[in-house]
Amino acid sequence: MCEQSTEQPAETGTAEFEHILLANIAAVLLYVGLDQRILWCNQRFNDWIDGKNPLGEKFFDVLNRPKMRGPDFLPFSKVKRSGLNSTTVLEIAKGPYKYLRMSVGPVFNEDGDKVEHYVVSLHNVTDQTIREEKWAKLRQAGRELADLSKKDILQRSPKERTNLLRAKIAKYAQEILKFASIEIRVKSERNPKLLEPLFALGMAEEARLRTLYVSQDGNGITGWVAYHGKSYKMDDASEDPFFIEGAVGARSSLTVPLLCRGDVIGTFNVESQHPAAFDDNDLLLLETFAADIALAIHTLELLSVEQKETAFRSIEKVFSDSIVPLNLILNETARLPIDEFQDNPEGIDIGDVMSSFIRIRESTRQIQSAFQEHIAALTMDIPPDLSSTDCANYPMLRDKRILLADSDESVGKELSRLLFYYGCTVESSTTGFGALKMLETTRYDACMSDIKLPDMSAFVFFKQVRCIYCKRLDGRSLYTICEPPAEDPVCPEVRMPFVPFIYMRSFGYDSGHVTTRAALAGVQKPIFKPFILTQLLESLKQVIVKAERQETKQ
Repeated sequence: MCEQSTEQPAETGTAEFEHILLANIAAVLLYVGLDQRILWCNQRFNDWIDGKNPLGEKFFDVLNRPKMRGPDFLPFSKVKRSGLNSTTVLEIAKGPYKYLRMSVGPVFNEDGDKVEHYVVSLHNVTDQTIREEKWAKLRQAGRELADLSKKDILQRSPKERTNLLRAKIAKYAQEILKFASIEIRVKSERNPKLLEPLFALGMAEEARLRTLYVSQDGNGITGWVAYHGKSYKMDDASEDPFFIEGAVGARSSLTVPLLCRGDVIGTFNVESQHPAAFDDNDLLLLETFAADIALAIHTLELLSVEQKETAFRSIEKVFSDSIVPLNLILNETARLPIDEFQDNPEGIDIGDVMSSFIRIRESTRQIQSAFQEHIAALTMDIPPDLSSTDCANYPMLRDKRILLADSDESVGKELSRLLFYYGCTVESSTTGFGALKMLETTRYDACMSDIKLPDMSAFVFFKQVRCIYCKRLDGRSLYTICEPPAEDPVCPEVRMPFVPFIYMRSFGYDSGHVTTRAALAGVQKPIFKPFILTQLLESLKQVIVKAERQETKQ
C-alpha cells in the first residue's frame, strides 16, 4: 500500500491515531525527498493513480509530467532555497482531475537550518479553474464585442455588421459557455411589444418563426422575461407553466433580459435537452454575456439597420460625393484676393470678376439646398433616429458651428457626418493648441473635446476655451491677460459662468480625473464614444440652448 515507506516520516512511537489521520484525511498528502522521490503518501493519492505503488518514484513522473500554471513554476526549488511554502496549479494531461493545486512545505533537520524533506498537499480545483477560465474568456469576448462596434460601425454595411455580430455571438456561446441551443430576440421598432428574432441556433424552425410579444401571459418564458426585465431559470419543462418548446426535446432553459441603461431591448434564451442542466453560475455568466451583447446591439444600431440600409447608403453617397466639394468651392471663392485686381494692368473689370464669384457662390448654395431637399425626402423612410421628423425636433442645431478637439481624425469625420443631417457644421483639430487657434478667429456655438489630448491637459484646454468665451462676452481683447490668473477649477474673474462645452470619453478609467474637475467647473457629464446619437443630440441641445439664454440675459 501507499502508506508503506522505506523512510518513516514520523518518529517511532507516533500515536496510531495520528497515523490513521494522516492516511485517511480528505486531502491528498505526500512526503517527498530532496530528490523529489515519493517516500510516503496517504490512501487518497493511491486512489488518484489507480492503486499503482508510487513509492520511490519521482513526484512529477507519477503525474505524467503536468504543466505548471503558477504562480510558482519551480515549487520544490523555491522551498529548498528559501525554506518558505510554495504553491502552484498543475494541469494534468490524464486522470480524473484536470487541475490540481499543489502546496509544498519544508521539513527541516533537527537544527532547523536545512530543508531535508518536503510535505506536499494536493487539492482538486478543476471546477474552480474552469469557471475562472470561462470568466476570463467571457471578459475578453465582451471586449471584442465592444471593439467590433468601434471598428466596424463605419467600415461595414448594416447587414454585414449584423451578420458579424451573429457570428461572434455563436462562437462565444458555443466555445466558452458550451450552449448549443440559443435564441436572441429584440424589440421591434414597428411595434415595441413585438419580440423579433435576431439570432437563433439549434432551435426548431417552428420556434424561430413563432410570434412572441412582451407579455407575462401566453408568450412563454421569453415574453415573461421581456415584460418583467428579470432572469428566469427553468429546471423541468414538464412542470413549468410558462415554457414553450424552442429546441426539440428541451427539458431546461435559461432566459435573461438584454438590458441597456435599465431598459429591456430584448431577450437571450438558451435551452438543453437535460433537466436542471444550468446552475447559478451559468445564469451569472449568461447575464454578463447578455450585457455585452445588449451594448453591442445598441451601439451598432442593429434594431433598425435592415430597414434603413437603402436610404442610408443613398444619403452617404450624397454627402461624400457632393456636399464636401460644394463646401470647398464656397471656401475657396470666399478667400480669393479680389482686391489685388484693382491695380491689374490688363484692365480687368473688377466688377465683372466680383459678380462672377457671387454667381458661383449662389449657384453652389442652390445645389446645396437641392441636396438638402433630396435628403429630407430620403430620410422619411429611415427610423426616427435619423428621420426628418427627428431632425425637426432639434431646430436649435441648424446653422450651428461646432469645434472639435480629438487626436483621432475618424471621430471628426463621424461627428461631421452625423450632425450634417441636422444642419450643423463641424470643424476639428487633432490638437488642443490647433483648436484654440481656430477658436480665436472664429465664433463657435459649442466646443467638444476628448478627455485625452496629445499636447495639453484636457482640463487646461477647457479653461482656455472658457477664457476666450469670457473675454468675448465682456468685450475684451482675446490677448488680454487676466489678473488674477484663472485657478482650478473656477476662475474668480470669469464673466461667463456657463460655457457650451462637452467632454467625450471612451469606456475606461479617467486617470487625470478630468470629468470630476470639469463637473466642479460646471461642465455637464461627458458623452461616450462611439457616439449614441440621441445622447449626442441631447447634449448639444442642452449646452447650445443654455448658452443662448445666458447671452440673451447679458
